[in-house]
Amino acid sequence: MKKLLSAVLCCFSLSAAAGIQVDATRVIYHGNAQSASLNIHNDKPETYMVQTWLDQGDATKTPQDIPVQVIPPVLKLAGNKEAVLRFIYSGKGLPQDRESLFWVNVQEIPPTSSKENVLQIAVRTRIKLFYRPDGLNTTLEKQAEALKWHRQGNQLIVENSGPLNITLGTVTLTSGSGKKQTIDADMIKPFDHATMTLPAGTENGSRIGFSYINDYGGNSQVNNISL
Repeated sequence: MKKLLSAVLCCFSLSAAAGIQVDATRVIYHGNAQSASLNIHNDKPETYMVQTWLDQGDATKTPQDIPVQVIPPVLKLAGNKEAVLRFIYSGKGLPQDRESLFWVNVQEIPPTSSKENVLQIAVRTRIKLFYRPDGLNTTLEKQAEALKWHRQGNQLIVENSGPLNITLGTVTLTSGSGKKQTIDADMIKPFDHATMTLPAGTENGSRIGFSYINDYGGNSQVNNISL
């Protein structure tokens, strides 16, 4: 089967470079704003169709009951041009005591190639959209610094007692002797916790430093936390 697939692909030239690019890695939708926006642009000279929608984390499903609309859901984007996607909340259906997380899907539909034996692959880009209600009275920086860390056997547990989602990057453990060990981490939902397995040989009394993704999509760092 693998040989057959390889033989078939050899008969085609692949065209898989994304034509449609998004200009951010996340969208923050503040509750006191009427809408949020995301700029996209077409890097190719050809016109592309673009389809956009939201999901709640499962890329295979397109929920119909999400109270945030993407406008326009379908557009034609000429070569080397830009467009703006707008996100509008209906005003009902989302909790007001915490952030809500959605995924923005930007699906390109490339034009039909005029060349023979060209297999085109349509690229889909997915980024996070955070709906942040007005009146939460906190910032991502404050909440990241307020995370509670503790050890339970060979597990490292981090508790998020605030209303914002925190996307962790790398967690670094530094022992008293200066030995460093790293753990890959993920996102912690509001009022929730995450559990990570500690590397073998992690010493008691180690200190923690970690990075998290800020509102601009960059990495911010918090250091020197006692474990």
